[in-house]
Amino acid sequence: MTEEISTRSWGSRIKDAFIGIFAGILLIIGSFVLTFWNEGHGLHRAQSLIEAQRVLISVPDAPVDNKNNLRVVYFSGLATTKDILTDSFLGIKENAIGLTRTVEMYQWKEYTETKTESQMGGSEKTTKTYNYKKIWSQKLLDSSSFNDQAGHQNPAAMPVESQQQYAQTVTVGDFLLPQSLIGEISETSPVNLSKVNLPAIQKQINKPVHYVNNQLYGGADYQNPQIGDLRIKATAVLPQTVSIIGQQTGNTLQPYMAKAGQEVILLTSGQESPDQMIHDALVENRIITWILRLVSLLAMVAGFSLILKPLVVLADVLPLLGSIMGFGTGLIAFVCGFVLWSIATAIAWFAIRPLWSLGIILVAVVVSYLFIMRRRQTQALNKTTQPAEADIKNNLSK
Repeated sequence: MTEEISTRSWGSRIKDAFIGIFAGILLIIGSFVLTFWNEGHGLHRAQSLIEAQRVLISVPDAPVDNKNNLRVVYFSGLATTKDILTDSFLGIKENAIGLTRTVEMYQWKEYTETKTESQMGGSEKTTKTYNYKKIWSQKLLDSSSFNDQAGHQNPAAMPVESQQQYAQTVTVGDFLLPQSLIGEISETSPVNLSKVNLPAIQKQINKPVHYVNNQLYGGADYQNPQIGDLRIKATAVLPQTVSIIGQQTGNTLQPYMAKAGQEVILLTSGQESPDQMIHDALVENRIITWILRLVSLLAMVAGFSLILKPLVVLADVLPLLGSIMGFGTGLIAFVCGFVLWSIATAIAWFAIRPLWSLGIILVAVVVSYLFIMRRRQTQALNKTTQPAEADIKNNLSK
């Protein structure tokens, strides 16, 4: 563990805070753009899914009926392939839809903890604490950028990397699946590595190789891993039952372009009804929409926080005053951000959900009213307490 302490002057902080105003304005603009895009995309995605559900027909996976060409079809069946996938490093061949080699290397990882303290006079003291832990990672971690490189050096490269490959030809009955759907077949099974040529792999990675729990361990002792040791495993996507919704085009499928403007093509592993597939897609769409709503709200609040930041820095000449100002501007930033975000959402909804739009505007007005009334009550209370305190002081002086 190492520490790095740095200090920024008050003038430098003021300069950065005023520059941050422009970043805050950009965040607010970006939040507006994201809000409008997200609300439109979420609604059109839901409308497209419902439209596809309304017009789809259930068909057998064989034979393909040309009368259904360009119609939205649903079918379920066994996804199979005749392709043989080869991993030349492991020396294995699998009749599979997909083949994945996962390689992890034991490496150092740097963790940074930052603590910032305001100092008397407006300067700011920043203490960064660097901790180092050994972890298994598929990605090469560059130790040359570590703060403390001594004793925390990782290999410059991985002897072998992870790999993923898919069959070119996969069929369900008489239907030929497009590549976009092949990668969505998700159920995997471990590949047996007990018969791989360990000496050949040992030559390639220049390490002793052991077979442990259907994994290959590259290193002297798997119970006592050292930096640079490897763990290798393989999984395959074997033939399995899938359920599909898409637009029939000859003997294959393409995304259905709904009138709402979004493409619909769905695949799920296992036997699932079309209604359940559409329901799951609608739930996923709602989750994504709400996540992006939260992101746009946080961006709006962060934007106002940056705009108000100079007030906090100016008050930070006295750390206590800066803390009070920080709390106050934080509250103002949240209220302003929430109100403006609500208005942006209401505007985005107005053409398609006018009642919901008016409801959101009403909530924004209520929040603004409560905030303003609270501030007025606080100001009135301060005005009444000040004369009373003055009278008490006068009486005591007499």
